[in-house]
Amino acid sequence: MVLVALGVTACQQAEPVSSGAAGAPVPAVASPAGEAPAPAAGEAPAPAAPVTRKVTLEVIGKGKSVQPIAFVADVAGTEADAELPWKKTVTVELTKAEQKVGRLINIIPGSVRDAKGKIKLGKCRILVEGKVVATNDSGQVLCEHMLK
Repeated sequence: MVLVALGVTACQQAEPVSSGAAGAPVPAVASPAGEAPAPAAGEAPAPAAPVTRKVTLEVIGKGKSVQPIAFVADVAGTEADAELPWKKTVTVELTKAEQKVGRLINIIPGSVRDAKGKIKLGKCRILVEGKVVATNDSGQVLCEHMLK
């Protein structure tokens, strides 16, 4: 149980105090200027405004994909027999935690046929707000990006 009282001293404004160990008064801590006070015990903090990012996943090529394209962005999914070039644009809403640590998005382009009909690794890229943030131009089997 916490007891709260107002301590009044001569020529000063009232200052909230609470009783600490053995009933000794403990002054309340004031919030720094310009900051909202912390929520009272039992109250939830106000939710942060959601942050959204426009994410575009692409597989480059012609014809059809030989293997399914697999991706994780707003949701996880696959697309079999996709017409190339293939593109999926989504809006991803980031939680407060994801804004700090990130959310992994990726695409596995699968295999495609080259101009001679030979099967090869598909080329992919990820764009965030129209800017290329990941490719597999160095031979990786997927494109991935930590979205913040």
